[in-house]
Amino acid sequence: MTLPSAIKGLIITLGLLFCSIGFSQNTLDADEPVTEQRSTFYNAVERQRFFAITVGGHIPFTSGDNFMGEGLEGKSGFDFKVQMYVYKHLFVGLSTGSSYFEVKNQELLGLYKKSRVAYDYVYIGYEFFPADKLRLGVNISIDGNLAYKNYDFNTLDINHQKDTATLNRYGFYLNYELGKHFMIYLDYGYNVSKTDIEVPSELNDFFGKGNYSTIGLGLAFTIGSRDLISRFIK
Repeated sequence: MTLPSAIKGLIITLGLLFCSIGFSQNTLDADEPVTEQRSTFYNAVERQRFFAITVGGHIPFTSGDNFMGEGLEGKSGFDFKVQMYVYKHLFVGLSTGSSYFEVKNQELLGLYKKSRVAYDYVYIGYEFFPADKLRLGVNISIDGNLAYKNYDFNTLDINHQKDTATLNRYGFYLNYELGKHFMIYLDYGYNVSKTDIEVPSELNDFFGKGNYSTIGLGLAFTIGSRDLISRFIK
């Protein structure tokens, strides 16, 4: 099983888990009393969560002297993430989504009009608490893949070329709490891909790596009031 298919399977499983646990949210919170403690930048017991799911969109921006920076122009994209708080505000997560581009330089990339970048990655991170109702999270991918598809026409099901790459992603987000388990987020991600595109050796540097950033906006939902490890510590 490849990493993308494994991640998608885990995301579906965790998504179903989230939905099933959501039905018993009131009971779950009632069984987990939270000790009153003053929040700090690094810790907030009363704002601890167990599981989170985020859904949103983003705008991609290419950069650098590479095939993405010189050949593509970002248009839109979407993100879906699930993450679990392992200990306090340290979390692990899974993400999937796509970014969409227009080809702005066909002399470099060939006679294509559009490109789609689909991605899957595993990440770790930590949340901080700069103010009431605000959560600042930082994260980094620990394993990820990209799939590039270039299309000749506006319809995305014919005459396409596909390439793959590994992904390194560095990001942060700012959540605003609309309710105890409901937030709106703004995030930024910097993505570096190392491709397996076969080109003449003199073009390896240009096609061997692609950089792009994303700025996203969306909704986040959480459940629970204790992290994973604390659930097993009395």
